[in-house]
Amino acid sequence: MIRSLQEQLDWDHAQAQGLEALGFSDLPFVNRPFLAVQAALRVYTARSSLLLLGELGLESRLRQGCTLEELLEGLPGQARFPLGWMLPFLADEGQLEVAEGRYTLRGTPELTLEDVRAFAEREAPGNLVGFKLLDAIRQRIHPFFTEGRNGESLLFDLSVFPVWLEYFGDENLTYHQNNLVTLHALREGLPPGARVLELGGGSGSFTTLFARDAAARETLGEIAEYRFTDLAPAFLRRAQRELGVRAPGLPLSFGILDINRPLAAQGLGDARYDAIVAVNVLHVAKDLVPALRELRTLLAPGGRLVLGECLKPELLRPIYTEFFFQFMSGYTQVNLDPVLRPVHGFLTGDAWEANLRAAGFSAVAHKPDTRVIQRQFPSFYVGALAASG
Repeated sequence: MIRSLQEQLDWDHAQAQGLEALGFSDLPFVNRPFLAVQAALRVYTARSSLLLLGELGLESRLRQGCTLEELLEGLPGQARFPLGWMLPFLADEGQLEVAEGRYTLRGTPELTLEDVRAFAEREAPGNLVGFKLLDAIRQRIHPFFTEGRNGESLLFDLSVFPVWLEYFGDENLTYHQNNLVTLHALREGLPPGARVLELGGGSGSFTTLFARDAAARETLGEIAEYRFTDLAPAFLRRAQRELGVRAPGLPLSFGILDINRPLAAQGLGDARYDAIVAVNVLHVAKDLVPALRELRTLLAPGGRLVLGECLKPELLRPIYTEFFFQFMSGYTQVNLDPVLRPVHGFLTGDAWEANLRAAGFSAVAHKPDTRVIQRQFPSFYVGALAASG
């Protein structure tokens, strides 16, 4: 059934309110503005995807009905990832019909974008960065399909980089939730004198939130070291330049860190941390269990790995938040395992627990337990897991 945006928002809000009966009354970000932006972004992603397929000259194939293989004819191999994601997503969203693996576009789909943005601005003023990013990707990604150009180089040029920074900022309502659940999971187990290692710190939004929260709770002085790391020199330089002001009082150190390389070779062989934290980072590990096993060696006795991730209700069902990353080799080119990691990208809470246990972690806690939440509210996509070494 296809609902209007207003109907979808009302339905989502009713589902979210029902979470209190399940014992989840402490999720302050599950509010009506957040739900409105999420519902609007899902519709915007579907319409943007179908517009992109039309711009690439693929509408006639869809009108006739085609399989993924038929849609890929004449396109570079890398197109398999985004197109293989778009077809089932558009079918889920009611934009395409699907039967026996053939996808068909019928009728005249609604493809206007302005009304969706207007809905989001009315319900949650000032939260349009996700829509800006979708527009930027659609405008710049054509050479990925027509020339086989690298997705990262197209989507992280100087014109788009500021939009990414804004998107991953804590002021972005839809990203703030990722930081918030991770913060709650991290802070409850930190001992006095804690040493914290952050992986893939990126824009520094989680670091800033952590410092502000610790200052407000008067626990900032209990942190002995907070090591900010990222693989990208541009992010690291920006963090070194700005975090002293954005996170005053936090005992910061900085370093390049690649989770796909041996940690000892990166100067961390003797390091021990009370907590390692990563927000939307570890799903890009090329070999997930070995990477988690390496991180476990950096934990002090009683230390924890805390990971905040976009968590899918079902491994094989696409969700709108994945669209951005299907063009990036770092997201798609990972080694799969038929049991532990059958798909690239975002995983379910159960899959994360299975991978953590396979890496030798002895205790895994879901914070909150998205598996319970998603049975009532499938559109709840974020959570954190805390695993003890």
